[in-house]
Parts: sequence; C-alpha cells; structure tokens
Amino acid sequence: MTVVEEDPTLADEQLRQLREELLGLDVDSVEFGQGRTPPEGAKGVDASTLSLVVTLSSSPVLIILGRTLRDWVGRAKDRSLIIRKDGRSLEITGARSGRDQKLIEAFLRDEQL
Repeated sequence: MTVVEEDPTLADEQLRQLREELLGLDVDSVEFGQGRTPPEGAKGVDASTLSLVVTLSSSPVLIILGRTLRDWVGRAKDRSLIIRKDGRSLEITGARSGRDQKLIEAFLRDEQL
C-alpha cells in the first residue's frame, strides 16, 4: 500500500504512523516497500516510492486490516491510500472511506462486487 501525498515529508510521516498502527494488528510483518527504509524525516524522497508491504497468514485478520485502513484514511478527508494486491489496486480516500468498508474487504479477499 502507498500513501498518496505530494509532500514527501508528510508522506513519510503518515506512512510511519500507518505502519505503527498496522504493527499493532495480528499481522506477520509490515515492512517498507522497495527493500529500503526511508530515512527519518526524509526530504526530497519521491513520495510514490514510500510504501508498505503487509504480510499475514490468517484470513480473519483481513477484516481487521480493512477496518484499520478505512479508519486511518477516514481521519482526514483529504488523505488517500492505494492498496495493491496481485496486480490490482484500490484507492480509498478520507472523504468517502466510511462507505467503502465492504469494497475494501472484498478487495482484500480477492472477491468481485
């Protein structure tokens, strides 16, 4: 998943905040994407490269993960997040995240609505 934010410093801050929340779930791991950790408070980093890779082995965690992502995005109406899975992507935004819970859960389960 990728935090959508033009300001690289803010994207880094938001990504780290989201990672901490996800680590509190029963997931196997939450790693920074692209095999690297962005430097703390990085400036000049391409915000599109700041992403998280979540690994989990239990499908019941998918519902909790979906709710956590929805809630995190919903805390700010201009916040956006792109979830990628198996070559597909889903963008959720704070302005409408509350209505998207079923869509998020179906996406994470590989179901079509």
